Amino acid sequence: MGQSQVCVTVTATTTDQLRRQRDAVVEADLIELRLDGVEDLDVSGALQDRLKPAIITCRSIQDGGSFDGGEEARRRIIAEALECGTEFVDIEWDGSPDSRIAAHKSRTVLSYHQFLERPKDLDDRYVAMRATGAAVVKIAVQAKSLMDLAPLATLGQRARQDGERAVIVGMGGPGVASRILANRFGACWSYAGNAAPGQIDPDRLIREFRFRELSDSTEVYGVVGNPVMHSLSPAMHNAGFKAISKDAVYIPLEAADVDDFFNFADVFGISGASITSPFKEDVHSRVRDSDPMGKRIGAVNSLKKEEDGWKAMNCDVDGFLAPLLSRFTVDGWRATVVGAGGVARAASVVLVDSGALTTICA
Repeated sequence: MGQSQVCVTVTATTTDQLRRQRDAVVEADLIELRLDGVEDLDVSGALQDRLKPAIITCRSIQDGGSFDGGEEARRRIIAEALECGTEFVDIEWDGSPDSRIAAHKSRTVLSYHQFLERPKDLDDRYVAMRATGAAVVKIAVQAKSLMDLAPLATLGQRARQDGERAVIVGMGGPGVASRILANRFGACWSYAGNAAPGQIDPDRLIREFRFRELSDSTEVYGVVGNPVMHSLSPAMHNAGFKAISKDAVYIPLEAADVDDFFNFADVFGISGASITSPFKEDVHSRVRDSDPMGKRIGAVNSLKKEEDGWKAMNCDVDGFLAPLLSRFTVDGWRATVVGAGGVARAASVVLVDSGALTTICA
């Protein structure tokens, strides 16, 4: 069914603002217009003169949105959007028959959201939703770990193999991987914006992560930590991959623990990773081999997948040492290192080896 598309979610408090933000979206394949936060709602005006296909969504508070006008009013909004010619409407699935779906199957995105955890009956829910005949089935569930994404990917790929359109996505920090690697999750499109936990800025998704260039053969690397979304490493590494024309992407991987990352890496074929807090020491004990400095310090910050397992390295030493010794000779200095984590260990070793009288404050 081809490459996953980009759907940009647009939110606003007025119809005029919604239109302006809608028209400012340039690179999306389609747009989701969230009407639930619009105070002076004009459905026809929201859709008028649009340049891209639209999904009209009016999410209730109980389903994670902000519409508080009652179910009948919400149904009228959806009905008016259909009359005005919107390409799709988003209708929440509650397990019961819905005449709107039957009458407009080809224009319905049937959605289910679970903000607490991944439901155990995910497959059964998908089958029931698919049986309605809706054009697209969307399932978005809270991911508490990277491995929560594995069954989502399996379900999404099954949908794609069956020729069905679906968006199966994880929300929250761990779920970011499912948004960037949407193609591997069988998604017909990936939602970008700031309307849901874990959504990514559209420009960042398209440019930094080169979303439109990703395929099943793209090598995947990442920065592993918790939290990790603040890391600037993806911007740096992805710029490097682009500069050397390497078919690879570097993504944030918010793991629950070290086992969570290694299990995810095995399932999704991760080629390598940078390790940040709080996992630098824990990872060291889980790998097949470490470089000499990693063994000495007992902490690592880089992983490479080799045929016989994972090899770990510590690059913090070089990162700390090179700029320091390029300007100073530290032999005989008095130095204080504040902290006792992986980076602090690396700095302490460098200082001691270079002749500094080093005090560690943990």
